[in-house]
Amino acid sequence: MSNGTINFFHKATIGEDAADGIYLEDGTKVKNKDGDDSHVAQVLTAAADNKSGSTVRNDACSVSVEGVVTDANDWIVLPALADTKDGHEITILCSAGANFEMRTPAASGEEINSEDCDGTKEYLCTDTEVMKVVKISNTIGWMAHAYSAIGAVVAAVVPD
Repeated sequence: MSNGTINFFHKATIGEDAADGIYLEDGTKVKNKDGDDSHVAQVLTAAADNKSGSTVRNDACSVSVEGVVTDANDWIVLPALADTKDGHEITILCSAGANFEMRTPAASGEEINSEDCDGTKEYLCTDTEVMKVVKISNTIGWMAHAYSAIGAVVAAVVPD
């Protein structure tokens, strides 16, 4: 602020959309390009349900899964493809203390790595790995891959 006015500017780096948001001079994000309050980080607990506590928001860029309710058969749910822009990437920190699974919304027919993952199949998320999930398109679905704790690329996983 200067002289009673608020100075705004766009904060962008190479590879980012310059219309990604409006920022104050101190770097605080005020609104995203859709006019919603900024929310890019989320903490979840994997559970055997499709409720909000285990569902990734469509605007989340970083998700930390910090626990499982029961066991490795618990899951998190990716956002619906129709609610997410093409190319949107979500980083999932698998820090639940146990393995868990990843699904698409129930009865959606949406895919992860070319497999229907709306409950018929799931993507295994191994504890301590870092997952990168990218929306390709509404028809192709999500592409997922993982990195080990030492940064090695983990072999591609086909949901089971």
